[in-house]
Amino acid sequence: MLQVSIFQTLQNNLRGVDFSLLLVDVMAIAEEVDSQLAQAMTSYVAESKLDMLPVHA
Repeated sequence: MLQVSIFQTLQNNLRGVDFSLLLVDVMAIAEEVDSQLAQAMTSYVAESKLDMLPVHA
């Protein structure tokens, strides 16, 4: 959702944006969002695997 919002905002402001200055920053933001999503998914999968383990009291 964050990436969609960022790119929608850029699209809505194409006339006032200097992409020669902005492109590197947008790519860095996209990479960070992807990294955080990957970390969240890794944690989710790890937690799901723990939930599937038998409980011994």
